[in-house]
Amino acid sequence: MYIAMYEKYLKDNFDLTVDESCNDFVKAGFLIERRSGEKIPIKGFIPRFCSDGYCGSFGLQWSRFKNVQLDSKNRHDHSRRRLLDNTKWELKNLVGRPLLECGCGPGRFTELFVKAGADVVAVDMSCAVDANFENNGPSKNLLLLQCDITAMPFFQNKFDYVFCYGVIQHTSNPKQTALTLSGYLKSGGRMSVDSYRKFFVPTGWSTPKYIWRPFTKKMDKEKLLRIVEWYIPRYIGFDTLIRRIPLFGIVLTGLIPIPCWNYLEMGYSRKERIQHAIMDTFDALSPAYDNPNTIRDIKSWFAGQPHLSRVEVFSGSNGVVANVVRM
Repeated sequence: MYIAMYEKYLKDNFDLTVDESCNDFVKAGFLIERRSGEKIPIKGFIPRFCSDGYCGSFGLQWSRFKNVQLDSKNRHDHSRRRLLDNTKWELKNLVGRPLLECGCGPGRFTELFVKAGADVVAVDMSCAVDANFENNGPSKNLLLLQCDITAMPFFQNKFDYVFCYGVIQHTSNPKQTALTLSGYLKSGGRMSVDSYRKFFVPTGWSTPKYIWRPFTKKMDKEKLLRIVEWYIPRYIGFDTLIRRIPLFGIVLTGLIPIPCWNYLEMGYSRKERIQHAIMDTFDALSPAYDNPNTIRDIKSWFAGQPHLSRVEVFSGSNGVVANVVRM
């Protein structure tokens, strides 16, 4: 934890004790909550407000696939394109601005924000924060926290930007999560969140996983990952043939009860497609919660919220995107 970032974002609520430091970065110590006296341990440069809890599958996933989605590692620009196309933000406007990234994972978007020069506070409930630190830390404009994104009252009204992609559908109450996140914005601040989209016709992205999830979400995660690693390389060729059938391919993949996240239009090699299919099929089957939403659902969450001045909800790269501005 970089001490200057602590002083900007946590000093008002927590005292700091340092057991081990490296230059201006705290490797081990405690944050002490002033009102309650609770001690928050700092381990491996990261304050740990919680354990993995129900997000343990993501800790496993991102320790195993920590570099796969990073543009700097994979020779693609999918993360950057998704960020710009969906948020409508310009990276040049982030320089020196406080930005909260909720559910940061191993840092596919964190690296873009850090390189853009934002003051980035990146939070994840799982130990994926360790993979993020390996990818993006230590950095003087990055503060990483292991924390429940809905339990950070000390961040109320502190950020010009709040960003949360690939996360809220994996919480027990996506609406409440989204509204809580909007409370971290300053007046005039901008938030962008996305959610899986709820479909009412069969698709390979939305149907087969829900046949299996009642079982797979309760399975031992290491065992589930081994199963996915075994069958995806053997099945992906057949899945590719089905998906390439004009007009009907995506519906047919929804009628076959075998989940396979097979990205044909992303410019991946076959080896990359297999790696992404293993990672995202596990991602689909393993989380404790998976709550997709319609555009209408998400519009209703923000409708009539007095603290918001503008709300835009539309189909996006990963389902449904909501961009909002705080009064």
